[in-house]
Amino acid sequence: MKIRILVLIAAMSLFLRQPSNAQDVYPISAWEFLFQFADIEKQSTDVSNKLRFTIVINFGQYWHVDFNNNFGLYSGLAVRNVGFIYDTPLPTKTIRRSYTLGLPLALKVGAFDKHVYFFGGAEYELLFHYRARKWLSNSRDGTKYVDGEWFSNKTKRFVPSVFAGLQFPGGFNLKFKYYLQSFLNESYVGPDLGES
Repeated sequence: MKIRILVLIAAMSLFLRQPSNAQDVYPISAWEFLFQFADIEKQSTDVSNKLRFTIVINFGQYWHVDFNNNFGLYSGLAVRNVGFIYDTPLPTKTIRRSYTLGLPLALKVGAFDKHVYFFGGAEYELLFHYRARKWLSNSRDGTKYVDGEWFSNKTKRFVPSVFAGLQFPGGFNLKFKYYLQSFLNESYVGPDLGES
């Protein structure tokens, strides 16, 4: 139900207003560098969260609608590689991630002729490929377990998020994003990275 509402809002926002000229509606392609952390809680174990950086398969195609030089919105589709890394004192290193297909909807306010504006909105993402790796040491050598599944039961099917950022001249922007739920399916029971 939620995804239908987001699709309806995005479609209405793009088609209800008739632009006064061809420059009011335009596409932008984007590539993202992601720096990721997670709030990890694991029962009876001290967990050390690590920074995860990825540039692989993080791109989007967005359609912008400018109502005037200072106010507009955008929507589109984005594919991302989101996840987290953690170490435990056992010692083990674990990386869990999923590829997602997102549908954002954002408002933007600023000086569009100068390519400077603030933006903020929400996104709903479909998790379509889960992958996890675990090493039985705190480095990436030694015994390794690997898991990968399309539309896995180990993840939720959809996750919502909110974001805000600043667009700078030259095409560079800085965006902060917060996922409102964990992408892992916390009620999953079954084999996982060498454990049953």
